[in-house]
Amino acid sequence: MRSSLWLIVTGLIALGATHPAASQPAQGTPVKTGAPRPLPPDKQKMILDQVKRSTDLPQASLSEPVRVGMTIPPEVELLGLPQDAATTVPTVTTYNYLIVGDQIAIIEPESRKVIQLLKR
Repeated sequence: MRSSLWLIVTGLIALGATHPAASQPAQGTPVKTGAPRPLPPDKQKMILDQVKRSTDLPQASLSEPVRVGMTIPPEVELLGLPQDAATTVPTVTTYNYLIVGDQIAIIEPESRKVIQLLKR
């Protein structure tokens, strides 16, 4: 009886130690990737060209002037970067944007912070 119990306990320990999920982080665990980086001039031009070609994009209405570092309220809809720009510029596929007046604000979607302003 005692040896059976020992085998069961040993088997359970071995099972737990080799379970794939035991060595992996839980889903949804945030991974720090550093601060969002502004876009270089050539990437800015690609995005500006894409946005200028889309004449029906909505304008955002904010209670204060848009500026780098500000957090965009959750009720303001963020737009996805145009697909052509996202595939041409893989570093910006996770960014969003919004249009406020004559500016395009590039937004880091997780924090909803403005990381860069482009003159439209």
